[in-house]
Amino acid sequence: MNPFSTIVGSAHVAGSDTICLALVGCGNRGAGACRDALSTTGPVRLVAMGDLFANRLETSLKNLQKYDDLRPRIDVPPERRFVGFDAYQKVIDSDVDLVLFATPPHFRPIHYAAAVKAGKHVFLEKPCCVDAPGYRQLLAANEVAKAKRLSVVVGLQRRHQPLYLEKIQKIREGAVGQVRLVRTYFNMSGGRAGGTKPPEMSEMEYQVRSWNLFCWLCGDHLVEQACHEIDVANWVMDAHPVRANGTGARQIRIGPGTGDIYDRHMIEFEYADGTRYYCQARQQPETWSYVGEHVHGTKGEMTLGEGAWGMAAATPRTLRGKNFAGQNPYQLEHNDLMASIRGVGSYRCEGDYAATSSMTAVMGRMATYSGKLVTWEDAIHSELHLAPDRYAMDAPPPTVPDAQGNYPSALPGVTRAW
Repeated sequence: MNPFSTIVGSAHVAGSDTICLALVGCGNRGAGACRDALSTTGPVRLVAMGDLFANRLETSLKNLQKYDDLRPRIDVPPERRFVGFDAYQKVIDSDVDLVLFATPPHFRPIHYAAAVKAGKHVFLEKPCCVDAPGYRQLLAANEVAKAKRLSVVVGLQRRHQPLYLEKIQKIREGAVGQVRLVRTYFNMSGGRAGGTKPPEMSEMEYQVRSWNLFCWLCGDHLVEQACHEIDVANWVMDAHPVRANGTGARQIRIGPGTGDIYDRHMIEFEYADGTRYYCQARQQPETWSYVGEHVHGTKGEMTLGEGAWGMAAATPRTLRGKNFAGQNPYQLEHNDLMASIRGVGSYRCEGDYAATSSMTAVMGRMATYSGKLVTWEDAIHSELHLAPDRYAMDAPPPTVPDAQGNYPSALPGVTRAW
């Protein structure tokens, strides 16, 4: 047993016990989540790490060790640094209490299911699935987590953000009357081509290293990025949409190095009471960049937040500054997770709404890729599984390029999207 851990397998622990955590997925977001987890109150140690690539793991570890306040809380010797497609299982099998998952979204349901089966508390970066089979796996894992009273927090950080909590409460109290329309935007510049595959690199390795360009790995930027706004809409409505239609296209992502996802999406979601939700998501240079959520009701309207982090010009760096003391949602979500694990705060098991909002985004992609009207029931019962036959660097991924290096992309009216 890890000498630092005194709480393995327990759902709630005394406030003085050390929480041993592990990170799986050592990119920028994973390192940020780990930094936030290590910055919480109470004894906590990073004791294991896993990634597909050794260089990413080592870089992430070195970057975390640069912080004087974090260094004493890090103890990851070489024998607890795991690399490969099975690294997540090796991390879970280590003596850890909490696992942070920040790999490409495709892997989230697999990793989550394995972690809760082993009785681990979990932080899941968003989104939590890229297809309906993954959604159903999430639902099953959620039931296991709740039965074991495991703490689960998801990186839809607006749910922990004071600004949003206050405004959602005002909506619940009738500030805008009956909600009839929600508008959200996640429009960014981005969208340019990535690098093309080096000749010596396998196709699988190239795609995993360029995961945000491939639908099977990221779900499209609509799912990977705009899931924040989609989650806010579902939060406002306290429900999921019952149908969706939409349009989308590729204009900038043309040619080798651009993957197979779209540049832009425009979706009309409809909820059971007839309320409409209009969702824009775009990654295209030299276009209007705007992120925000707007709610219209029978008595008025309300803007919930604006900017990528919901606070206008705030950035990940400035959120850590004194001007945003007590408001950084990235830190607050980890504070809430640790308080839940220790039993000194509200119990958190956020998998249900995270699965629903992730699947709502997937349903939106189904609508834009197919050009058809998609119902919730059609979407969640889809058997279309975006996955390779096996996980190995020499295995063929679900999508492969033609002789010129171009990847096939969805064609509305032709593509089977669910």
